[in-house]
Amino acid sequence: SSGINAEWPLRPGALRYNFCLKDCPKICACGAMNSINHALICKTGGYVSMRHNWLRNCIGKIMETAKCKDIQLEPPLLPTNGYPLPPGTITGDQSRLDISARSVWNVLERAFFDVRVFHAPAPTNMNKPIQRMYLAHENEKKRSYNARVIQVEKGTFTPLVFSTTGGAGIEAQRLIKKLAQQMEYATGQKKADAIGFIRKRLRFELLKTTVIALRGYRVKKKIDDTNNIGEIDLNLEPKI
Repeated sequence: SSGINAEWPLRPGALRYNFCLKDCPKICACGAMNSINHALICKTGGYVSMRHNWLRNCIGKIMETAKCKDIQLEPPLLPTNGYPLPPGTITGDQSRLDISARSVWNVLERAFFDVRVFHAPAPTNMNKPIQRMYLAHENEKKRSYNARVIQVEKGTFTPLVFSTTGGAGIEAQRLIKKLAQQMEYATGQKKADAIGFIRKRLRFELLKTTVIALRGYRVKKKIDDTNNIGEIDLNLEPKI
């Protein structure tokens, strides 16, 4: 199911021009004033994570089409074991990145990718030019993982930064062109057509999850006071 209903075509216009949506609650379940911008950054309801995970899975499927090898989602990183790494590097033993694959940049080299989707009007971004937003998020990812991947994993790291409006950062654009080139060899499609397909696919997936977040049901987690069905005696006849 695509998740599209009769009202769906009206929402991208409201998102683009920052119109108010009808029949939306004025107060979000988190307690803040509700708006389009708030709906796209509020973590209540899990829509921010859903948007990220949906895009990650989509990129993994595109890599399969491009005949990349050894594709893994959320691969665990090797322990650093005290290896000296630059300040700011994430060194936790349970650390994971979003995607790893071989035959992306080089045939045998293992490449790691981490996805981030940001919303430009968010308070942390709104005072920056759009290109600086992409660059800032890419550099933040590189500070966290680049040295660890190169020194410990002996691979390459590429941050994939996208915006909720469908834009892509410089590193993500490089990957799109590389996958399109491989799709040309694997499927016989023209590289220009493959680039157009990948961009449209990613933008549509971003738009779909963004629009779902505007109307998605949000509620604070409640304590479940119902009995565990495993503790209920299903035999209604009295025991003798």
